[in-house]
Amino acid sequence: MHDATSGRLAGTAMGVALLFCMSLLAGCAPSSPGPPGDAFRKEVLAARESLAPSVMDAVASRDPRAARKTLEQQCALSREAGRPFFCGITVLDHHGITLASATISPGEPIKRLDYSRYEIVMKALKERKIVKAKLYLQDRTTLYVVVIPLVRQGEAQGLLVLAFDAADLRDRFGLTEEEFLRVDLDG
Repeated sequence: MHDATSGRLAGTAMGVALLFCMSLLAGCAPSSPGPPGDAFRKEVLAARESLAPSVMDAVASRDPRAARKTLEQQCALSREAGRPFFCGITVLDHHGITLASATISPGEPIKRLDYSRYEIVMKALKERKIVKAKLYLQDRTTLYVVVIPLVRQGEAQGLLVLAFDAADLRDRFGLTEEEFLRVDLDG
């Protein structure tokens, strides 16, 4: 009888040890990628962290030349580091007027476009929160736009606008419009 009990205890111990080893292996296995929104969120927050502090002084002083130079430098540094920005980038002043844009060729004169009538621009300036929207170009290209307030001492000095091609985000991340609209970017 003693041998039967020992055999059962050894079998139970072996089963527990096997389960323990399997759980360790499962913990070491690479995790499955998060939802498409997580990858997009990381890209937007990385762009914000890279660009917002660097353009803040130029935006606060409302200096288009300084804003453009800083934006061009940041884009060049990002490309050199192998992490280029995959979006159009525009910097607006506190009235919604263009200060700089990375969507034009270097050396090309900046067009001081007025976006003050765009609801998304005014909402971001007023609420000092990130605002997202879907926009269409004249050629029917769909853009997902993220408008990031540049806030200093509680005041919105201007905006950092990131415009992503919807088809590119779908190809790179599998991001749908619904997922784009649900992504929390306030973190």
